[in-house]
Amino acid sequence: MRAHRLYAEGPRDADPAWLEFFTPGGLAGLEALARADLNQYERAAAGAEQAVLLHGCQFTRNRALYTADIAIHHAVRDRPDPEAAAEAAGRALAYLPEVRSDRLLQQLHNMASALQRHAAVPAVADWLEAYRATADVVI
Repeated sequence: MRAHRLYAEGPRDADPAWLEFFTPGGLAGLEALARADLNQYERAAAGAEQAVLLHGCQFTRNRALYTADIAIHHAVRDRPDPEAAAEAAGRALAYLPEVRSDRLLQQLHNMASALQRHAAVPAVADWLEAYRATADVVI
């Protein structure tokens, strides 16, 4: 992919100032978002996982958002994986209350909507219950 090649070549004089703060985790996360826009949910989930790993202990909000993306991708792909979605959703929910972000709250709501159709799966039912309990406290 062209973005990966250009990023690997390193900085150039013509680069915008904000690019100095761009990380490999950011690149992986943006690619994951693009894959999701192309309905390539399995690849999007894998890319979001990579973004979380590449961020390490930094950028907690970004890790929380990418983790939420992982859950949604697993829930809406052609062959949904509700257990994987519920596991990732649990990791995303754990970021509250440390991450106070309207965007994360919206992602959690989106996860609840995406997982609702899999509510008969025990792991999903457990997550939905935990989400409701947490949402009542946080929101």
